[in-house]
Amino acid sequence: MDLWDDQPAALDLNSDADLPRRVADHLCRELEGLPFKADSPLTPIRPVVLSAPVRTALSAATRYLVDLVRRVCWSLTDDPADLARRTGLGPNQIALLGAGGTEREIRFSSCNVRSDAILRNGIPVFLECNFGAANGFPVLAPRLLAAYRQAYGLQPRPAPGEVSEPFESRLRLYRRICDESGLPHSVVIIGTMRDSDVEDIRYFEAEALYMRAHGFDSDFVEPKFFDSPSRGGRRYSVALKHFLPEGLLAQGVSLDGIARAHTDTMFMVSDSGLSLSSKLVFAWLSAESVPLSDADRDFVRRHIPWTRLAAPGEVGYEGRQWDLVELADRRRTEFVLKPLNSCGGQGVLIGSDADPGEWRSRLEHAALRRDYVLQQYVESDPLSMDFFDARTGELRRMAVAYVLGPYVVDDIYSGCSLRHVAGGGPRVVNHLQGASFNIIV
Repeated sequence: MDLWDDQPAALDLNSDADLPRRVADHLCRELEGLPFKADSPLTPIRPVVLSAPVRTALSAATRYLVDLVRRVCWSLTDDPADLARRTGLGPNQIALLGAGGTEREIRFSSCNVRSDAILRNGIPVFLECNFGAANGFPVLAPRLLAAYRQAYGLQPRPAPGEVSEPFESRLRLYRRICDESGLPHSVVIIGTMRDSDVEDIRYFEAEALYMRAHGFDSDFVEPKFFDSPSRGGRRYSVALKHFLPEGLLAQGVSLDGIARAHTDTMFMVSDSGLSLSSKLVFAWLSAESVPLSDADRDFVRRHIPWTRLAAPGEVGYEGRQWDLVELADRRRTEFVLKPLNSCGGQGVLIGSDADPGEWRSRLEHAALRRDYVLQQYVESDPLSMDFFDARTGELRRMAVAYVLGPYVVDDIYSGCSLRHVAGGGPRVVNHLQGASFNIIV
């Protein structure tokens, strides 16, 4: 099966040798100050286009995964605090848990979801699933689409019932919530310019501008906005958390005002989204230690790598029983170690990249603390991309290591990001670890 559609067509350097530079300059101007490109002289100058059958399969599998994780987690307990305990979250990670009540906590735990996936033999394989709104793709998607539209005349091709960018589906979500509750159409975006990788206030203001253009009262505010009981006379029906509680607490920001605001504002995404995001959930699914239907088991075996809690004890792997630590040590190059509840690629160790001594030490430490999962490393289908190299002024086509980021809002497939590192090979592909962003169309 052909995975990648070669559109837009390859750049015609015979007719315009300076075209790659102009496209690269155009993209960089459009996205200046936003976390689009890592600190590298290589600028990706084309989007990546999935073939229609693969795109359809990715959309269907992503929506099934979101529903599966939601069903499984809330079948185990109807107490958000209990689910947080089961998934190993600490108090600082869920400082706002239950602030809006249990019903809202559960209802809004899975309304914004970005999965991490690769393709293996054309089949989507999910490495993890992140239930939260604090990621850059919804902000970057419309700007990247606009830039590529200007450069190539490219138009997205969403399937029926899907949208090409997350702001559109988030608008539908906010409108539905407000209408069902009889509330004014208003939404506030909460974030902070203290974030080290945000240089331009447009990063947070972009969604508020979009909402105002579609009839909503909308603003971006810093967390301190909620410290005043009067909030300047301003009230919003819906709030989007463009932050992680742990990150704000680490910066010395009080969450007391935001916690109080939950009484009259519906916050997306609730802290229980962090429970659903735990890598331990994939271990439950992979080990089939939670109730699953036959269809669920078939899905897990096809789309989720072998994953287990990194802890002493026997596990089954490839038809035989192993001591988990012995298995991971002897077959180091087949596995990845991941913290249960971290983000940004922090703490992830790929066995084939690791020194054997470091791997053994980290493995034993993880098994002692029981705060990591061991996941089978899956080799992805190859992908090459076009880059403009500012050092040489040349167009270069290079293999990349990549992770797809299909995005689902309120069960609507809402586009797909691409994180990539030029050069290929096994590595942690995350923007905070030096990867660049692009978009799948």
